[in-house]
Amino acid sequence: MSSSGMDSAPVFRILRGNPEDAELAALVAVLTAAASAAPPAVTPARPAWSPLAAPTWRTSTLR
Repeated sequence: MSSSGMDSAPVFRILRGNPEDAELAALVAVLTAAASAAPPAVTPARPAWSPLAAPTWRTSTLR
């Protein structure tokens, strides 16, 4: 990285058209938000021996 804290290579390029400053700002805001979004939390699967696991057997009918 350079001394200013930013890379000198562009991250994206405009290939066609002449976007206005507001359009470029909107694009940068969307890309920044997408890059900084946290990944969805993954819930770990419960092991079969866990007391909170879904029961796969029935209790005795001889109660």
